Amino acid sequence: MAKFNSHIKRLKIVLKPAMPIFEGGLKIGDQPGVYALFEDGQFETKDEEIIKQLEGLDTFKIDFWRVSGESSPVEDTTVDKDFVKLTKKELQSLAKEKGVEVDGTETKERLVELLTDK
Repeated sequence: MAKFNSHIKRLKIVLKPAMPIFEGGLKIGDQPGVYALFEDGQFETKDEEIIKQLEGLDTFKIDFWRVSGESSPVEDTTVDKDFVKLTKKELQSLAKEKGVEVDGTETKERLVELLTDK
């Protein structure tokens, strides 16, 4: 299971667009698409193909990021080093998820420090 968070509350990522189905030159229906729908800024999936597609997008770690899942400790260490790449809003969300008390007045540098210590 992989969990992704976003600062965009209702983010919809199109992984495979819906396609019309034609027969004899007439549209007879639509083949459904594949989407990652974030509800309240969260999306979860067990599908490894979807996880790979999401992590390969240019907006990964910008508009959305992975917060949990089956990953090795080496990956978790890498995430800690990438704190400086996150925005202040992303760091605030991550701090709340990790149980770090923040009041919104911390600088980005202070948030990185708090998260690194945690």
